[in-house]
Amino acid sequence: MSDFKNRSIPREVAVENLSPEEIERITQTVFVAPESQPVDLLFIFGTSTIDNEILESVARDYQKGRFPKVMVTGLSGRLYSETGKPVAHIMRDELIARGVPSEVILVQDRSTNTLEDVTFSLDVLEKYSISPDSIAFLCKAHHSGRCLRTLRKFFPSQILSPVTYLAEYEGVKISKEDWYQHEVSRGRVYGEYLRVIEYTRRGDIAHL
Repeated sequence: MSDFKNRSIPREVAVENLSPEEIERITQTVFVAPESQPVDLLFIFGTSTIDNEILESVARDYQKGRFPKVMVTGLSGRLYSETGKPVAHIMRDELIARGVPSEVILVQDRSTNTLEDVTFSLDVLEKYSISPDSIAFLCKAHHSGRCLRTLRKFFPSQILSPVTYLAEYEGVKISKEDWYQHEVSRGRVYGEYLRVIEYTRRGDIAHL
């Protein structure tokens, strides 16, 4: 298993002109279409920022009975640096404040990257004897392809349903439809594409 903390690929990679064929290939690799269906577990990947609207949506979906359990993940990141609290704890507290019962929230607060988000969470699921047949996962839209492949590596037969939101950097939202039109979003998406290729080659994530 490779150590993702020693990243050789930066978050944002400079890229100039891309052909229509390259844009299509990168889009299909990086982005996964969101789905909405009842599942056994909602898995929330760690993040450097927490969107209040997204948490409100999670709370509403729980109240509607779309999932009985929530897994929040993550230790480090900008929020941890600012508050000293693991990201997973912040998300847990925010969900409780929005009406999600504490007893349905599973907390994995050791991970520092996407791979660890999943592998460390396996220990939590085992601790509580939880074996979900279906998992919805919440992440940034331009991170969804890698999140799907990472989960698939460790949940080879389960139903996996993406729940995505648009991340914003320097005032630019990164969407499937127009990521290639802006320098910031082009760099972010191309970096994700390179990571999917490299981590697949290493065997750290599943090949789809």
